[in-house]
Amino acid sequence: MPDNDPLLDTAAVAAFFKVGAPTVRIYLKRTRARIAAGEPIREQDFPLPDETFGRSPVWKRSTIMTWLDNRPGSGRRPAG
Repeated sequence: MPDNDPLLDTAAVAAFFKVGAPTVRIYLKRTRARIAAGEPIREQDFPLPDETFGRSPVWKRSTIMTWLDNRPGSGRRPAG
């Protein structure tokens, strides 16, 4: 049975956004820094991984799509 919500590693997320994997790691690092500083996570902050395999974070495709769809400012833009 195919998985309708596949897990995406850093490289897959980067390819989806058409950025480099280091960019995704920076996004995640910023979110983790906010948490470490005791600050709340904002809508525009990159989501924490759904799971981690060893040291490799992975996100459900739905997590990434939800973040992209709800991200204020530079999030998904309507075609046109």
